[in-house]
Amino acid sequence: MIKFFIESLGCSKNQVDSETIITLLENRGYVFTGEPQEADLILVNTCGFINAAKQESLETVMEFRSQFPDKKIIMTGCLSERYFIELEKDLTEIDGIWGTGYSTSFADFVDTTTGYSGSDTPGADASSGKADHAPRLSFPGSAYVKIAEGCINKCTYCAIPIIRGDLQSRPKDEILQEVNNLLSMGIQEINLVAQDSASYGTDIGSDSIVSLIQAILEINADFWLRVLYLHPDKFPKELLAIAERDSRFLPYFDIPFQHGSPRILHQMGRKGSNIVYEKLVADIRTAVPKAIIRTTFLTGFPGETDKDVELLKEFQRSIQPNWAGIFTYSHEEGTPAYSLSGQIPAKTAGKRKQLLEKIQEQITASWLKAMTGQTFQVLVEERVQGEDLLLGRTWFQAPEVDGLVVIENSSANPGERITVRITGVRGVDLTAIETNSMPGNG
Repeated sequence: MIKFFIESLGCSKNQVDSETIITLLENRGYVFTGEPQEADLILVNTCGFINAAKQESLETVMEFRSQFPDKKIIMTGCLSERYFIELEKDLTEIDGIWGTGYSTSFADFVDTTTGYSGSDTPGADASSGKADHAPRLSFPGSAYVKIAEGCINKCTYCAIPIIRGDLQSRPKDEILQEVNNLLSMGIQEINLVAQDSASYGTDIGSDSIVSLIQAILEINADFWLRVLYLHPDKFPKELLAIAERDSRFLPYFDIPFQHGSPRILHQMGRKGSNIVYEKLVADIRTAVPKAIIRTTFLTGFPGETDKDVELLKEFQRSIQPNWAGIFTYSHEEGTPAYSLSGQIPAKTAGKRKQLLEKIQEQITASWLKAMTGQTFQVLVEERVQGEDLLLGRTWFQAPEVDGLVVIENSSANPGERITVRITGVRGVDLTAIETNSMPGNG
């Protein structure tokens, strides 16, 4: 018996891959553990999207090697895929390296690396969506479901097409089977993820993100359905009518606008402009008044001027995103933007990032303050050790990236949904108490 631990770095899509790895290896006879010190084998599922993620991935691998010199360590994921030859040659501290494709061949590779001679569990195939294992890396009650791999948008700053290739949508029936399996295990929240969920089905022609969501909502069960990563140039407005019609489909729209300067947007490979994107947000909020907008902004793109930053700030104030992640441009080899002139110093990009963060703090704080006194359903994630507090999320808080709800004096268990009344704001988090009142949301 070989015990294994997996460290999943980067985005939620990597976490889905890590769940697949766990299922593959358990089907082969390995035993998953949540503690690296208990493991015989450590897998590090890396991220290679931006320089900071690359550095974190390498540091994590070396930290594990330092802590556990006698354990087997396998490096996998995006960084491995992108720099396989270089890492295989130079990173002698690890015992094996794999890219991003996970099937029985990956399990065979792990067997060879560890010297294990287990056998597959008949009929269990993690790569087909038929596995019946509950998610191990998500918080109780919540699960990510990957609907597609790769991307065809070709944003000039993005290395995803280099790492993951073109769009490859999963068959709708396979996704539905996975969702049904998860709901039967008691999962309360399904989060659909892809590099661009709005593009789902365009490579196979027979399906779309709209038809997929409609099919999922035909399942007779009470759950939350959230879709993440919708490219603004492809946003399907049919989703707005679905959100109004079925409260299970959360009106939480994750749209990475990236910038507010028409010139920079064009350089990034975007088709829209600040005016087009402002109208999109206005249309969303008109059709669905309680809609939540989450976005990302990127500062320091090559050639970005102070005027461009002012346009971005104006755009941010105009659309008033409820949540926003602010990032600095990463100079990624192989991308079209890599060779552009006018590369911005990291210090300058960092200062611009701080300006946007300060604006966003004010926007988010003002919006959260208006939540005080309202009632919502909350999905409980965990109990705070040593305190009579629970941490959870309501429908307008996505896993891992948004604030939380801190619940006082409740006996609920992680994975349950309960009704709470919001009592205050603490930074980006809300405080609440459990109540028997009907929630003000679906």
